[in-house]
Amino acid sequence: MTDPVATFEGELRRFVARRVPGPDADDVLQDTLLRIHLGVASLRSRERLAPWVYRVAKSAIVDHHRRRRPAAPVDEPDGDDPSGDTREMLAACLTPFMASLPAEQAEALRLTDLGGLSQVDAAARLGVPLPTLKSRVQRGRRKLREELEACCALARDGRGRVVEATPRCGCG
Repeated sequence: MTDPVATFEGELRRFVARRVPGPDADDVLQDTLLRIHLGVASLRSRERLAPWVYRVAKSAIVDHHRRRRPAAPVDEPDGDDPSGDTREMLAACLTPFMASLPAEQAEALRLTDLGGLSQVDAAARLGVPLPTLKSRVQRGRRKLREELEACCALARDGRGRVVEATPRCGCG
């Protein structure tokens, strides 16, 4: 099996540096590389190497942030909710795809998935009934997913979340 350090170190360095500020990024990268080195022998499929490496890195980043902050009160988000920086990056990447959606669906997704509003708050802001907004969000997500899958090869983790996207040829 190819040495994962040689294959992924540069990409991992950028991945970690975007999520961990300052000199701590090097420590998290080293922790990630150590975890990869210790666990790569248990990997069953070479095709799953890249998603596995990024899961290991994400785990090391989460562990780092947990060590750095006090315990969160029960009513705070659990970490599955993207941070503001992640939302901004996601919004920038999705802008060309959002343009292909009907205006109502695109606005519903901008407010909820990208803007962080609850569907109840977004419905109130738009002045539409909640079931109408939910329908717009579901249809918008479905169409957006179709557009993304037509343009990019997506690698998913065990929970079905996208961990890597590779543009297909000719996709703009």
